[in-house]
Amino acid sequence: MENKFGVILEDLAERKGNTVFLLDAREESSLTYGAFRAQVCRTAKKLEQAGIRPGARVLMMMDNSIAFAVNFFAITGSGRIAVPVNTGLKWKELRYILEDTRAEGIFVQPEYDGILKEAAERSSPERHVFNGDGEELLLFYRLYRNSPRDLPEHTAMLMYTSGTTGHPKGVMLSYENLLAKTRDIIKAHQLTDSDRVLCVMPWFHINGLVITLLTPLVSEQQIVIGGKFSVSRFWGYVEKYKITWFSGVPAMYSHMLARGIPEYGCHSGLRFARSASCALPKAVLQEFERLCGIPVIESYGITEGCAQITTNPLPPAIHKAGSVGLAYGNRIRVVKLDGTDAFTGEQGEVWIRGENITCGYYHKPEITEKSFTDGWFHSGDMGYLDGDGYLFLNGRIKELINRSGEKFSPLEIDEVLYQLPQVELAAAVGVPDEVYGEEVACFIKKKEGASLTEEEVKARCREELADYKVPRKVFFVDEIPQGGNGKIQRLRLLELYHPQFRKR
Repeated sequence: MENKFGVILEDLAERKGNTVFLLDAREESSLTYGAFRAQVCRTAKKLEQAGIRPGARVLMMMDNSIAFAVNFFAITGSGRIAVPVNTGLKWKELRYILEDTRAEGIFVQPEYDGILKEAAERSSPERHVFNGDGEELLLFYRLYRNSPRDLPEHTAMLMYTSGTTGHPKGVMLSYENLLAKTRDIIKAHQLTDSDRVLCVMPWFHINGLVITLLTPLVSEQQIVIGGKFSVSRFWGYVEKYKITWFSGVPAMYSHMLARGIPEYGCHSGLRFARSASCALPKAVLQEFERLCGIPVIESYGITEGCAQITTNPLPPAIHKAGSVGLAYGNRIRVVKLDGTDAFTGEQGEVWIRGENITCGYYHKPEITEKSFTDGWFHSGDMGYLDGDGYLFLNGRIKELINRSGEKFSPLEIDEVLYQLPQVELAAAVGVPDEVYGEEVACFIKKKEGASLTEEEVKARCREELADYKVPRKVFFVDEIPQGGNGKIQRLRLLELYHPQFRKR
């Protein structure tokens, strides 16, 4: 079977070789479809020369850039398996993924090279510099040799997502999964080759990668790379590059409203704005729509489903504030705890089925088996369907913290807290936040006579954890609630110690 990404790139290069595909607004550099495919082919050749065989896992620790796009398709378009990772990870977090995948190589931007210092000291990996022909400098490390060929055929990517076990799980995604979802997104958002997307969501997340890289490629539109989100730059890019849509998270909308929408933003060429990853407050949605005169489309997605599962439709169809919309390309059901389908308006767990759904988690067969029932994937999200089939989410079965779309287990934070000798009991939990959806709070019971300050706790966490996992609030308490089996009851922490959170 031919590699589907390779076929798509070859076709685009032949038909639209001189048309600009990628444009980096920060550097005002660009690549046509033809030049893009040529760079992809050169990088794939360099991987081959470095000894990286088809089927090998290759990590990517990179911010959004033309080089990211080139490397992603060089890996996946040549039968290798891409593993994008968050650029904010610390060494211990990165090492877990490296060991779990037995990655044969990693692309890393020079500014993140320091994180591999410990690996270099221990195993002396081969270090290559990939540059030339107008490409930006990029470092590539040759790591494990002969990683096992134990992934399903046609796997294109492993995307790591946190779980209640405390360690992230590798979601196996095939070319078919990814391309099926791009077709659904194109249909839902009525995308054409006349559109131009401004990309401000990181491509190391499934949301940014599928929504604002793969989907625009398949729909043959131009991508403008805006870098990390900045209110001051955002509207200038929208105006200069005649952007027709963008995808964001609720915190971005809150920041834009707080800074004020410029005159152009109130009369731009935007067709719509998209919001996902966590709940968008109704007041924020309505105010943004009022000022900018465009619909803000709330969507719901999961890594296991290649991002989007449901989305509100574009006008003249109804988009409902507070709802994550209708299913496109998926079948969804809401199932009660007894395994029966919920009635309209009745809460249960959201189950999903479709061509975009993963076949499971990498070398975790027991977790995979528990996640499916007769082909239906258990999302772990609680919600209900209204009479029109619109999905409303109102909680999670899992205790993951969701800070502006960054989902992670509180156990990762607990492990660091317990490294502090003054700690007797500790628990991290997500608490409601108007800007980020949830913020990280930790509750600590100190050992008798021990002295520990909030800043000491935060400093230790900053040493071990990515910044978005560091607690913003630290509470020292006399007791931490535990169940009969000794398990800490995280959600009771909000009720017992902070009555203002009881509405959660």
